[in-house]
Amino acid sequence: MCECSKVHLFEVEFKLDGMIVVPTCKKCGFALGEKQAEKFSQELVKSWGIDEEE
Repeated sequence: MCECSKVHLFEVEFKLDGMIVVPTCKKCGFALGEKQAEKFSQELVKSWGIDEEE
């Protein structure tokens, strides 16, 4: 799991882990943690300009 303090939108790449696509940090190469992945998905939705429905 990634131990980086802050991961920005452009520092994430996607890799396959078996048949699952996993967001990984470009700095350290490890998969993002749950909190980091949630924050990344929120930033991604915001950058796309999509209103998040709940």
